[in-house]
Amino acid sequence: MEKILVFKTSTDKTIKRLLDNLGDKAIDCLIQSSQLERYKALYPYIHFIDICQEGFYDLPCKVVDQITLTTYDQVYITFSDMEGYNYGNVLELLEKTTFRNACFYNCAGDKLAIPKQNIIRDTLCRIYIEFTGFLYEIKEKLLGCAQ
Repeated sequence: MEKILVFKTSTDKTIKRLLDNLGDKAIDCLIQSSQLERYKALYPYIHFIDICQEGFYDLPCKVVDQITLTTYDQVYITFSDMEGYNYGNVLELLEKTTFRNACFYNCAGDKLAIPKQNIIRDTLCRIYIEFTGFLYEIKEKLLGCAQ
């Protein structure tokens, strides 16, 4: 059976649409403490993981460990609108998980694939950026001295 992870980072309407579409698959859902009991009553077949707070910043180790020790077939990060902003903390958490496919899921039910981290490509990009910055510093020093 497919194993799915859902981040409850949106309004009830968006998360309801997603959970209803997914059906009764093996779903783990990260959810805020204040909404845990209500969602457990609505979706008794879903394994809700209490993030022990209201925001996805600096989650407790027990929460992070719980999702990083599982391999997921699909991961969904939900948006209340058509686009999401300030999801850096959620994406950092996603990088710690093992998954086959991940996507953003917006209020219209649209899915946008999230590419997997590519360590080699990302490292080469960082080296390129650092090298370019180094070259500009040298250029500034040389031109600064010539004037």
